[in-house]
Amino acid sequence: MRDIIEDMSENLYQKIVESSKTDNKEEAKETLITYLVFKIGKENYAVESNEVREILRNNEIFPLPFVPNYIKGVLNSYGEPYAVLDLSLFFGGEAQDSALFMILKNENNLSLQVSDIQEFHSSKDINFQKFSDKEDAGHFLGAITFSSSKDEEITAPILELNSVIEKIRKDIENV
Repeated sequence: MRDIIEDMSENLYQKIVESSKTDNKEEAKETLITYLVFKIGKENYAVESNEVREILRNNEIFPLPFVPNYIKGVLNSYGEPYAVLDLSLFFGGEAQDSALFMILKNENNLSLQVSDIQEFHSSKDINFQKFSDKEDAGHFLGAITFSSSKDEEITAPILELNSVIEKIRKDIENV
């Protein structure tokens, strides 16, 4: 009788181990990405939330000479200088007058001047569209579409920050 119970326990244990391996594989396949949606003027944009270090308000911007007009200057965050990028000017629009800044997690010490922080969305709550043609994508990875709290469909292009940083480097070299 004891042998039967031990065999049943061993079989049950094996099933649990196999089940947990399957669950872990499924979890790995379904890696959730969270996007932070923000506004620049009236336009929505998104970045992966893991690319944002912090959000600041009302920091003083110190102007810099000999930089493209879309770089407003630098701001000080805990003793570190961060270049302030006005994405509206970067994309050919009008200058912003906002005092809200997203400090990015990158070695370039870059911050984005934004009008408003909208909301977070995980990849399970959105519809993701990837741009098929790299040239059409420009400085974007794709776009997300989601329903707002007012049941409106909102689409926000996802910034491809490496592409933006590369353009800044080229523009600074040419100034």
